[in-house]
Amino acid sequence: MSVKGTKETARTAGRGGPEGRRTDAQAGIAAQDPAQVRNVALIGHSAAGKTMLVEALLAAHGMITRKGSIAEGTTVTDSDPAAVHQQRSVTLSVVPLLIDGTKVNLLDTPGYPDFIGELRAGLRAADAALFVVSAVDGIDATTTALWGECEQAGTPRAVVITRLDHPRADYDGVLAACQRAFGESVLPLYVPVLAGGEVTGLLGLLSGTVSDYSPEQSAPSTSKGSPEELSGSEAARGQLIEGIIGESEDETLMDRYLGGEDIDAEVLVADLETAVERGSFFPVIPTSAVTGLGTAELLELLTKAFPSPLERGVPETTDLAGGRAAALACDPAGPLAAEVVRTTVDPFLGRVCLVRVFSGTLREDTAVHVAGHGLAERGHQDHDADERLTHLYSPLGANLRPVPHCVAGDICAVAKLGSAETGDTISGKDQPLLLATWEMPEPLMPVAIEADSRSDEDALARSLAKVAAGDPTLRVERNSETHQLILWCMGEAHADVVLDRLRDQGVKLHTLEVVTPLRETFAAPAAGHGRHVKQSGGHGQYAVCDIDVEPLARGAGFEFVDKTVGGVIPGTFISSVEKGVRAQMQKGLAAGFPVVDLRVTLVGGKAHSVD
Repeated sequence: MSVKGTKETARTAGRGGPEGRRTDAQAGIAAQDPAQVRNVALIGHSAAGKTMLVEALLAAHGMITRKGSIAEGTTVTDSDPAAVHQQRSVTLSVVPLLIDGTKVNLLDTPGYPDFIGELRAGLRAADAALFVVSAVDGIDATTTALWGECEQAGTPRAVVITRLDHPRADYDGVLAACQRAFGESVLPLYVPVLAGGEVTGLLGLLSGTVSDYSPEQSAPSTSKGSPEELSGSEAARGQLIEGIIGESEDETLMDRYLGGEDIDAEVLVADLETAVERGSFFPVIPTSAVTGLGTAELLELLTKAFPSPLERGVPETTDLAGGRAAALACDPAGPLAAEVVRTTVDPFLGRVCLVRVFSGTLREDTAVHVAGHGLAERGHQDHDADERLTHLYSPLGANLRPVPHCVAGDICAVAKLGSAETGDTISGKDQPLLLATWEMPEPLMPVAIEADSRSDEDALARSLAKVAAGDPTLRVERNSETHQLILWCMGEAHADVVLDRLRDQGVKLHTLEVVTPLRETFAAPAAGHGRHVKQSGGHGQYAVCDIDVEPLARGAGFEFVDKTVGGVIPGTFISSVEKGVRAQMQKGLAAGFPVVDLRVTLVGGKAHSVD
């Protein structure tokens, strides 16, 4: 991070691309060294401003000529038709920036709870997290919970407070709320500068310089802060310096500071970057996607303070049989271990997988092994296949640009992996591996669907397989009792997206009311007496049995106990009694539904032939 103030970023005029917005600068960005990669997930509730922040960063860095609109469906990261329809992000999207030789992969994640699976995939692919909080709406419980998850994982974090251009923006109030929710180590590096009641710039608390983002300027300019601005920021500056020194490995620094020594800014910046990288200090950057406020400062933070993949390690791996494999490092020359974090279907390229490489290097025209294990309970059966990589791409939202390779620590897109699903491991054909799976929430909302006609059933099955391959939070099942095809979804918004995607593929279907299979059980102990008489010529049959019935705990199942003594019932007939009980349980008693969770005890009876 610069102590002299912010650096002016390039604003290159572009050509080509959808809507004429995207430039050809930095097309097909492929990192050469993991040390020059930063993978950053943007996290925050829906409408916090994540997508528009990415647009502002792209515009500030010359990747697009003008910012898109969520309402018009023209943003880079929300190119999915479902996102345009819902007016919010519904999938994970990646945007790369090349900043002074460092490749920054921004992972824009959905903020709506129904799409938590996409967010968790983004966290899996990232090495750091940027928590985006609206200066208008503040933070919510989900964002606070995700902060706690990142804290447990030791993920480095920073906070971006957005929408400072809004008339109802409350920067001070939201900053205080973040500090209450996230802890005292959440401290701003800059404070807003006001002019005419609007935020027009940022004052660097360590540098004492002001970056002016006034509308009349084509790029932010830097100047020394006025005496009034500097004196008004003294309290915030003191808190920041004490917070940095508190995280310093130099134990003498605090004593020197409290003794009145003026600590060199270079020392403070170095300690700040170290503390952010190890996840013990969390800087705050004020921003506005509308005016571009804070974009230069944020880009500088991403490249200089956030860790490279070399500092974050590799998930545990096993062989295909489940045996623990040797620990891997983020080494481009190491064994290949990469993970599919998102799967989509392109009308021209077919199946396209977004892949994070943890070890080794992906190269074109290379044989690999694709494996997915451990999600059978969600309808994703274990699968293994040898495939060949054809083309690799650098994703810019939905736009794919060819690259020759993807080294450990980087993210790319791979086309035409026919068997790959989200969560699968891509490894060497001669050394197949499995990466430990990440935690996925359980879908709880059932939706029953049916093809409009028998001729549509095959198309529904094919399209459903494609959609399910890219969505591990979706569970598909055919209920064995009701015979309904059930989609288990995370909520209504998730269900709408799944149905939209099926219909976008030309499938004709409709939803049905979900038929709930009911069960019967006993509420109290009971006893029963049965009599069997059969006379059809010759020797007949006569038998009596007495049973006791007791209810069991929910989910306990069925128990049959024989307590007869003295051979009152021949042993060959006892199994017939149990068989009869089980048959009646399947038929039901009171309402015709299967009976569950009970113990039946055979306590007495008799049997003999009848002449």
